[in-house]
Amino acid sequence: METPAREYLGYVGHPELPHGYYPYLRRRPDRRKDWLATAAVAAGSLLLFPAAIAFGHASMRAIRRGESAATRRARAGLALGYGVATAVQIAYFVFAAHAIASGGLTA
Repeated sequence: METPAREYLGYVGHPELPHGYYPYLRRRPDRRKDWLATAAVAAGSLLLFPAAIAFGHASMRAIRRGESAATRRARAGLALGYGVATAVQIAYFVFAAHAIASGGLTA
């Protein structure tokens, strides 16, 4: 048996649960990885698309393993990341086409 400090007595030590009862079938709530999806959305909102994409994929992997339940946030982070990346690429090609058309690029 584990030491009393590390023993899990239910979520926030719920008094009606029997001693040592684990009410969750998945990982303990204090060891879940829902923060990855939140980080993906935050990075996408700050236009940091490489971080949003990386956190989004890491969160989706945690969801498949059962370590997270934040599916909608992970998908939103991925959508923000890939959307910002697409917008940056389109803007790059528009500016490049404009520079070529105006004669700004000469050899």
